[in-house]
Amino acid sequence: MQRLFFLVALSVLPGVALAQDSADSGTCRNGAFPTEQGDFAVARVTGGARLYLLGDLDGCPAKGEPACRQRSYVVAGDTVITGRMHGSYRCAFFPNAVGGSAGWVDAARLQPLPVQAAPALRDWAGHWSNGDDSLVLGVRDGQLAVTGEAFWPSAKPTPQRPYGPNLGQIDAVARPQGAVVDFVDGDDAGCQLQARLLGGYLIVSDNSGCGGMNVRFNGVYRRQAGKRPAP
Repeated sequence: MQRLFFLVALSVLPGVALAQDSADSGTCRNGAFPTEQGDFAVARVTGGARLYLLGDLDGCPAKGEPACRQRSYVVAGDTVITGRMHGSYRCAFFPNAVGGSAGWVDAARLQPLPVQAAPALRDWAGHWSNGDDSLVLGVRDGQLAVTGEAFWPSAKPTPQRPYGPNLGQIDAVARPQGAVVDFVDGDDAGCQLQARLLGGYLIVSDNSGCGGMNVRFNGVYRRQAGKRPAP
């Protein structure tokens, strides 16, 4: 059942102290989730009532419900990706078929789920997507190899967004450290991308150096069914 509605589109890389400060002050939203959050984990929603995702403006989430309630909500049994705490609230992102939604939720309603601290290389392998953006991970000589493309504002211009698209690309190899891998494309280290594996999700952020103006790989990626390359 579709329960999530219209919100703005969606492991922190070194040198983003400003983003951390913003998150500590209460930021929790889709587009900033991979770069302005930390302490990433996976949790299951518990309890009987709907758990609404609360906004982060005008004194929220401290005002609580219904003052901070957004249109998106989750229910018991749903799985969310969680970020840092803010008082008694935890930032949560709920993926769905068209991306996902983020907001503050009551941390008491979340049951942590186990994830691999050091996934095997084969666990990373696959075709991962976030909207039009995609990453292909495979195993090469005992390391992870990545190729990918990202677009801004989208891969296919529309009458509402006729400009572009601007293109970003990456082609690199690296060895994961636990559940995190840092890719660097090119001798000048212009494109840097970090990916964190959390079960069936990749939390991805970059340094804004992987392509054309406004192009970012940032987002929560999911493995495409039936497209898992052999290690």
